[in-house]
Amino acid sequence: MAATPAPTAPAASANGAYTHTIASGESLYTIARRYDVTTQALVQANGLSSPDKIVVGQAVIIPGRSDLAKPAAPVTQLASAAPTAAPAATTIATTIATLPTTPTPTAAAPAAPSQPAAAPAAPTKTATAPAPAAEPAMSGNDKFRWPVTGRVLTDFASSKGTGINIEASEGSAVAAAENGTVIYVGSGVEGYGNLILIRHPNGYVSAYAHLKSMSVAKGAVVNRGDTIGAAGMSGSVSKPQLHFELRKGATPVDPMPLLAS
Repeated sequence: MAATPAPTAPAASANGAYTHTIASGESLYTIARRYDVTTQALVQANGLSSPDKIVVGQAVIIPGRSDLAKPAAPVTQLASAAPTAAPAATTIATTIATLPTTPTPTAAAPAAPSQPAAAPAAPTKTATAPAPAAEPAMSGNDKFRWPVTGRVLTDFASSKGTGINIEASEGSAVAAAENGTVIYVGSGVEGYGNLILIRHPNGYVSAYAHLKSMSVAKGAVVNRGDTIGAAGMSGSVSKPQLHFELRKGATPVDPMPLLAS
């Protein structure tokens, strides 16, 4: 796939809306990801009949981002008013950064209040709190396994350095790429739809997005090849596929050289 040239700098339109000029290699999906909006919102704002009906050099309106079109007016702040920080956008990186790196130990039960002395009773077995689940170990394979089998629709460069998109039929099983612990299950990251994150013992985190369904819970320990969900088209995509990422900590890396051939 040809390298994607640097995107053309966006500009403000006459009516104050923010616009982006499409460069070679860009898609409506990558533009939506860049500006934290949905593909559907771009289609509606620009009166497009399909997400694929765009051409190089076309200016597209970025809905809901008028904050980028003009500088914010200076705000006169009262001495008694406390400044309010704007909420940060939720991303995979911020999601990973807020999660603990080790399991939370089970809290010990509080001691019972002292009681008056009583006649000695027969000894009984004392119940102990279960030990936290052991951290998983790597499977021993040199590389990660493919979570689904299919054609790569979007490579690492075309995804603006996030991951790859793999073609998959709706409802097909998605497998864990390596042994690990599930650290996130949800749909709170804009554009990703239903998302699962798995932390692996070698310091990597794998991400599985646009799922139709998710069949694991946060905190579960999974093995390489275990089914964790089903492929779908949730989030900012128009056909079934799996968005797959590998991150060293919170930093995305190209998964292709790390996947078994």
